Amino acid sequence: MRIFTADEMSRADAAAQELGIPGIVLMERASAGMMREILRRFEPRRALVVCGGGNNGGDGFVIARELHRHGVGVTVVATKDDYSGDPETNLAVLRSLGVGIHGPERLGELLEALDGADLVVDALLGTGFHGEVREKEAALIREINHSRAKTVAVDVPSGVDGSTGEVEGEAIRADLTVCAHAAKAGCVISPGFQHSGEVAVVDIGIPPEADAEPSIRLTDAASLRGTLPRTGLSAHKYSAGAPLIVAGSRAMTGAAAMAARGAQRAGCGIVFLVVPESAASALDAELTEVLVYGAPEDENGYLGAGALDTILDHAGKATALACGPALGGGEGTRELVEGMLSGTDIPALLDADAVTSLSGSRSIADRDAPTVITPHDGELGRLSGAGAREVSAHRLRYAREAAEEHGCTVLLKGPDTLVVRGEERAVNSTGSTPALATGGTGDVLTGVIGALLSRGMDGYEAARAGAWAHGQAAELWLADTGWPAESLAATDLLPYLPLAFAEIL
Repeated sequence: MRIFTADEMSRADAAAQELGIPGIVLMERASAGMMREILRRFEPRRALVVCGGGNNGGDGFVIARELHRHGVGVTVVATKDDYSGDPETNLAVLRSLGVGIHGPERLGELLEALDGADLVVDALLGTGFHGEVREKEAALIREINHSRAKTVAVDVPSGVDGSTGEVEGEAIRADLTVCAHAAKAGCVISPGFQHSGEVAVVDIGIPPEADAEPSIRLTDAASLRGTLPRTGLSAHKYSAGAPLIVAGSRAMTGAAAMAARGAQRAGCGIVFLVVPESAASALDAELTEVLVYGAPEDENGYLGAGALDTILDHAGKATALACGPALGGGEGTRELVEGMLSGTDIPALLDADAVTSLSGSRSIADRDAPTVITPHDGELGRLSGAGAREVSAHRLRYAREAAEEHGCTVLLKGPDTLVVRGEERAVNSTGSTPALATGGTGDVLTGVIGALLSRGMDGYEAARAGAWAHGQAAELWLADTGWPAESLAATDLLPYLPLAFAEIL
């Protein structure tokens, strides 16, 4: 599945028409394909089709006609008095067929039609929309969202920015979104992702000669095959990848253990782990294949600036650095992380406390070695000073800004995990499950990506591959056990990571 912004879709559509394919033919193919997807999933008896201006409304008119042709009772709401071009042609066909058409000002009739419908088709605003919905459309959206009918959005749920997924006000909450030619970015990036339901794509006949190059990539198994390094016959444990993980505290040893276990399952030859001195013995006994080192800790049991010399002593043997889980958030953490970044020239991954400690710091940007940061919305909000709510509402924007400001790869965690570096942008196709919303899963991901970096992978590709394998492990666990998503524990991912990696080797 490919992902298009609104502008990329417009360019492909225009180029197809320049080649001689009439716009009404593209509209016909798109809408007929969408109708087939609707009938494949639902068995509607009465449908309400809400049509805005422009081609999105035109698509709605064709869908209404096709539903009518298949015996569904159809009522249409047209939000404009006058249409032109292809939408006008298709509206005229509906009138000839005797399909009931109402204007939005007749709210009583609309509510009556909505109350009797078991399916609503949202063809109100379309992919080019951005900003906040006007009150007239907002009132319509509220009524649709409050109805008991299943809702199908045409191309993108109304109220969702088709290029960014941003939602500034009211927006349709669809059960199914059917996209023409390519999935729209707003359907796969949050918060629009949460409004889109299932996303399906239909072919509308745009030839390769007219196609646009997508600026956002979907990370799926096919896009990752061939990117993972393999261990050669002449390799030894140090050349096969040797990540140094700095994590854990006196009270939170589990974070360090899960990061180390995640690294082991991602194929590295040996794992070095630096933890507070008070935690070293217990972790050494638990992690029999890991080289565990204790370092000086502060009075609260966290690694602080006093641990830096120990860490740098062991960094000379490592091929990548991964740090952050359970480091703590004090000034000592900031000094420690800045010291590690400036004192090493190996690829680095920063997660959790290591990310938030660097607000206002230039230490990532000043590095020459590749750096990956893996925050969730709250952590990126603290790093940027914007706050979690602002980042959640504008995920792509803040991921891009952070990648540019710090000169690094940003993996913004969430059900729509984003990976951004410069002009490279990707959305992960796995892991959009509540199973991963549990403590420790991010620690496992830290170890996985740290190990991939240690094996020589490029930072952007290591982040994409790690996110995909991490999410796929959760999906494999769900499929294998049949257990509810809420029952997954972070350590359940570990035996499924090799199975996930096997799919992309």
